[in-house]
Amino acid sequence: MLSFEQVSYRYQDVADAALANVTFSVAPGEHVVLLGSNGSGKSTLARLANGLLLPDKGSVRINGLSTSAKETIRTLRSQVGLIAQDPDNQIVSTTVLDEVAFGPENLGLKREEIIERVNAALQTLGLTGFEERDPNALSGGEKQRLIIASILAMNPAYLVLDEPTSMLDQKGRIEVRDAIRQLNARGHGIVHITHDLSFAREADRALVLQEGRLVFAGRPDALLANEALLVAYGLKAPWDTQLMTEPADDHLMKTLRPATAPKRRKERGGSFPSLCLSDVRFNYNAGAENEREVLKGVSFTIAPGSFTLITGDSGSGKSTLLRVLSGLLEPSSGAVTFSNGDRVFPSAVGIVFQHPESQLFAQTVEDEIAFGPSNLGLLPNKEARADVVREALGAVGLDPKMFFHRSPFSLSGGEMRRVAIASILATRPPFLLLDEPTAGLDAKGRAFIHTFIERLITATAGVVVVSHDVEEFRLHAQTHLKLQGGQLWRL
Repeated sequence: MLSFEQVSYRYQDVADAALANVTFSVAPGEHVVLLGSNGSGKSTLARLANGLLLPDKGSVRINGLSTSAKETIRTLRSQVGLIAQDPDNQIVSTTVLDEVAFGPENLGLKREEIIERVNAALQTLGLTGFEERDPNALSGGEKQRLIIASILAMNPAYLVLDEPTSMLDQKGRIEVRDAIRQLNARGHGIVHITHDLSFAREADRALVLQEGRLVFAGRPDALLANEALLVAYGLKAPWDTQLMTEPADDHLMKTLRPATAPKRRKERGGSFPSLCLSDVRFNYNAGAENEREVLKGVSFTIAPGSFTLITGDSGSGKSTLLRVLSGLLEPSSGAVTFSNGDRVFPSAVGIVFQHPESQLFAQTVEDEIAFGPSNLGLLPNKEARADVVREALGAVGLDPKMFFHRSPFSLSGGEMRRVAIASILATRPPFLLLDEPTAGLDAKGRAFIHTFIERLITATAGVVVVSHDVEEFRLHAQTHLKLQGGQLWRL
């Protein structure tokens, strides 16, 4: 039995508790889905479940043993496998095979059993044939499936999955769903943290956290049938809110106004030139035996004030395409230029990655947002610095008074996403690339992203979104492209 008994936890220098008096239990073979809006305490609960965090009050027990007992913590951690939101934080090896074998090897298992477990885990998550691939060169979805496989290979009694399908395409989601069913059938206890209500229908029990407190524990159908409860708990929100029809506000217009010398931007007739990819090709490990061509002659144009949606299976090269478009990767051949023939300068294209945590590094939100414009020479004094940070925070709907001096790493996933976007907006790019912008966000966070994109377009920014969720963006995008076989196809 995995049990929480009156558990409370508060992060250092944060006034409110992340969890307050939470009590529940998970039996072997039980499938529990944990729901709640961003910042409600779900990821904190996940870390408490296997002893990465220890409760300030109350106790977390696994088969009667407390995670706070130093003499048994190592054993207990092997009993609860945690799949966190960001797979990059869990990768430790240089090949897929070594990554999956790492856990069983540390358990001291015999070679034959390690091989058997590794092969079974790879097959379950659809990674057979990936054994010699570099984990860091995988797509976001492939990385997430790899981490799940590495945890499965350790055969823990309980699994805590924190948004395991947020970066996966439909095929990957089905594979994870099937894996969860198999684990349940084998007697594993499952705690599945998700914003996807479709997963709740398959669970034995649903739990809902709100502001660190457990506000619902019961049958999933009782929750899903109650529209008022879903909205009250932040689990569901209508897309046609008032925000969707509001014009771009002053904060957003200020962050997108021209900030660099007109000579550099080569603006014509008061409008910004389009961004163009011309016959772009990109190879990983060029010249090596394991060379892999990802982009094969890609060409398309992004106009100011346009919204382009790019979809495709996991590993199709969508994130690679965005990195080439932003200048982070140099194409093997072809060119990325403006439509007037000028080369693209660094501040012209902003990119927000799949995991906002990967972009955050400063000690405070203020320092985070000011870093980019400071390097570009856009902040001549302290007053200008404060103004730019306030404008960027206002553009993403965060109160400067509340967030100026907060650590970015103390924020919820949704707040981190907004700060990451604000740090890019502060450099005032005319083009913005968003890689899986709604992954891991609650209903309110997804609604914000849609509203934000509409406002960007109104402010004449060119927007490109990469997403596995076709239906969420398809109706709003002016252009829908699919990356398949290294080429773009217009849908």
